[in-house]
Amino acid sequence: MKTATRRSPELSPLTRRSGLADLALPASMVVSFLAASTAPTPLYATYAAEWHFSPLTTTLIFGVYAVVILTALLVLGRASDHLGRRPVLLAALLAQIIAMVLFSTAGGVGALVAGRVVQGIATGGALGTLGAAMLDVHREHGTRVNAAAPGLGSGIGALLSGVVVQYLPAPTRLVYLVFVGVFLLQALGVARLLPEAAGRRPGLRMALVPRLSVPRRLRGPLLTVAPVLFAVWSLGGFYGSLAPALTSRLSGSTSPVLGGLGLFVLTVVSA
Repeated sequence: MKTATRRSPELSPLTRRSGLADLALPASMVVSFLAASTAPTPLYATYAAEWHFSPLTTTLIFGVYAVVILTALLVLGRASDHLGRRPVLLAALLAQIIAMVLFSTAGGVGALVAGRVVQGIATGGALGTLGAAMLDVHREHGTRVNAAAPGLGSGIGALLSGVVVQYLPAPTRLVYLVFVGVFLLQALGVARLLPEAAGRRPGLRMALVPRLSVPRRLRGPLLTVAPVLFAVWSLGGFYGSLAPALTSRLSGSTSPVLGGLGLFVLTVVSA
């Protein structure tokens, strides 16, 4: 990857404001997709008490999502370069709505696993497209927003879910129905407002084949930081799956807000 030596031309204030405004929709979608992914976190204790499963099952439910989203990122990450941004995002939003319906009507562990699989496909398919869409709008600002939004979304989702579970009725349904409303609004925004920088072009089949490559000069630094990356993401997965149960055991409180607060603090600080 070559480093640019020529500075980009300065943007006028009007152009800069327009670019930032265009970033709002894709940034809000990153936040909402990641928030939806952590919404079940404070509910795991409720599900476990109701359906009598162990922390190992909780870890399994969380782990399924992690494997599926990684696979979807690798397979679907470049699909929008060939299908266009809008079709991929609308399909991802539809899948997220289906996942929310599965969660809101879940009657057992199988429904939770199915919801996490659908949600992982939707989120993995959307994140690469949303990142590309933000870079289409403005490379510098888009990069920064794309770096901060996932952490904010993950933390907000866990805390919001905890508040809904503790203080509002129908705790295992209401938070998911709220997200359904959010995703419907965002689908309307994508259809009407999202700039389309990538149209249809051939090569989709090859784009769906996962391809990983690292420039030779970067392989050493990558191997050096890889253990840190694994540790940090493992810590996030640990918080996402077991933090509510540990918080309850250590504090003696069954408050879902406390259960979501641990993940909120971790991810918002990271953002």
